[in-house]
Amino acid sequence: MSTVLVKAPAGIYQGLSHDGVNFFHSIDFLDLPTRFAPAQPAEFAPEQLFDATVERPHEIALSISTPDDAKPGSDHPVVVYIHGGRFESGTHEDPRAEGTANARHGVVQVQLGYRVGFEGFVQFPGDEPHSYRGIDDCQVGLEWVQKNIEAFGGDPTNVTIIGQSAGATTALWLMRKDHYRGGFRRVIAISPCYPRHSFAQRKGTLRAFFGKPITRRSFEKASPKRLKRTFKLFRTRYILDMALGPAPFQPEELADVPVLLASTRDEFYHDIGGKWADNLKDSFFKRWIIKKTSILMGLRKESYDLWKFAADKIDPTRTMGRSIGDTQIRRWVAWAGDAAPGDTWMLEFTKTTKPALHCDELRYLFGVHTVDVRDEKKAETARILNNWVQSFIRTGKPEGLPQYRAQSEEDRRTVMVYNLETGEQTIEKGTLDYLYPAYPMNLEEMGF
Repeated sequence: MSTVLVKAPAGIYQGLSHDGVNFFHSIDFLDLPTRFAPAQPAEFAPEQLFDATVERPHEIALSISTPDDAKPGSDHPVVVYIHGGRFESGTHEDPRAEGTANARHGVVQVQLGYRVGFEGFVQFPGDEPHSYRGIDDCQVGLEWVQKNIEAFGGDPTNVTIIGQSAGATTALWLMRKDHYRGGFRRVIAISPCYPRHSFAQRKGTLRAFFGKPITRRSFEKASPKRLKRTFKLFRTRYILDMALGPAPFQPEELADVPVLLASTRDEFYHDIGGKWADNLKDSFFKRWIIKKTSILMGLRKESYDLWKFAADKIDPTRTMGRSIGDTQIRRWVAWAGDAAPGDTWMLEFTKTTKPALHCDELRYLFGVHTVDVRDEKKAETARILNNWVQSFIRTGKPEGLPQYRAQSEEDRRTVMVYNLETGEQTIEKGTLDYLYPAYPMNLEEMGF
């Protein structure tokens, strides 16, 4: 292992080089005088030396992985990863998405951090209706990439965002016409999750738990203990939803940017609430509580029986778990696939002997399992999926995947289904079709 220096407009960065990859950890890009301050870019002197050899996972920062021969003018494609975590947690040093595999194949990877929880997603008086500090942090990070990534060997005109879970929601929000600034050319959105209500609709609940006005000043003055207690109460109130996050989702407001969408078929089978209900002995009470909870989470009452019929064909033993996954994730994937203005592709991940859960695909897509070759089957799956990602990053078209919204009616809603256990690939039609009549897909019916 050796050190490496990169001189960028924002400063001189010392990183580490080993096994064919350069690593620059936890680079500061924000100026945050307080936790709740608006997002502002940090100001650096070009001749200032920064130590980027140490991971600081709890800081709001970004990390970069590059091929070891990367230099200014190399024009490697760039991928920016935005982590998930329910808008409550997560780190720019997420090991499930580290950049070794991409860098070894000539891709410069940036892992981007942002504020979560109250710091990132509570809106104060004067904030723009569709603006959130956490997403503004990502916007500033993308601007840093535009100004500096060429010094690391990246091509600022060929940037792809990959977001997973809350990060996918953020990536799609950055695609909104009122947010999009041309800092990226395409998006991979894996399992996006939107709250079913706006912050304005939940502000009164937060006010009751906090006991003070919802203002920047009152939150700045509150002790960490009080904020932690308030957040716990607030999150519990919305336990079957995202307590925080941007809303409402409006796919017609997205810019015309190519997007590859993905979800796992079973997403939240592991959810505690889902397990509790699904493990009950079959009875009228079990069927009633699953139906009642599903409708409370947003499933149309008049469509429940049709939805359940379709869900039971997939798996009749985990109705509540499927309802949670469909409500929190897959409905948004379906809506984005059908209504986003740009070209769209769809991936769905399954397994044979166990459920395909939320996050199961992440290490494969980033090729992390190719680095650990102890399991050759996992390594081969990772090579295949990472190749799809790299082809999309390089060309804007994932090799071998049909478009979800094809021109001809018979080819519409075509999905590549990939089995993470066996490696089997199948082209299927309409795997998300049962969700369209089950959930409202317009703002008025959703209560906005």
